[in-house]
Amino acid sequence: MVFVLQSSGTVRVLNHSRFIKGEELLIYIVMGPSGSGKTLVGEYLKEKGMKELVSHTTRLPRPGEVQGVSYHFVDEVTFQQTKKVEASAYAGNWYGVSEKEVEDKTKLGDVFAVIEIHGALAFKKLYGEKVKIFYIASSPRDLRKRMAHRGDTKESIRKRMVIYRKNGEAFQDRHADAVLMNKSSKKRLFCQVEYYLAAAKNRKKPKTSGSICSNRRILFL
Repeated sequence: MVFVLQSSGTVRVLNHSRFIKGEELLIYIVMGPSGSGKTLVGEYLKEKGMKELVSHTTRLPRPGEVQGVSYHFVDEVTFQQTKKVEASAYAGNWYGVSEKEVEDKTKLGDVFAVIEIHGALAFKKLYGEKVKIFYIASSPRDLRKRMAHRGDTKESIRKRMVIYRKNGEAFQDRHADAVLMNKSSKKRLFCQVEYYLAAAKNRKKPKTSGSICSNRRILFL
């Protein structure tokens, strides 16, 4: 299933048959360019009670990040010795989700992970239809603004935008089950997430009256 937000505010749903029925355990993968709002969506899922698959990384913590919560911050030797579901290098640092992390967290119910495209495809290959990928789309201008707002240096932003163009990150949505646009507001983004979660479990769409999804509707095709 692929969700596409239309300019009218409608969320269009394609390929409905790709979603499994019932209340089976699912692994949600959140991916998108740096600055797209992946962390924001992850925080929203955590507020809803969903457990996060926390990645290991060799990069240094940013201000406010917490060991074991934001990432498992490790040196390169420890990273290479850890058994992982997937691993990839980005902007000179390694990232990956360990096998133990998946084993422990999935005992508690649905989980999510914020990872890049190669990791997302590795999860999909290993776990099949239990994995639902959504891609957070945003304009290059908004990406730069968000990276600057979170404290990234001009050089860091420049490097990340080079990677964005070189890796064709704007076109990675073709691998996703859902494409969510982060443009106008958090409320609009979170509403899209609610629709996606409901459809993934084959449930009815969330009520719009008095909810975060007020004045939104969804079309199943």
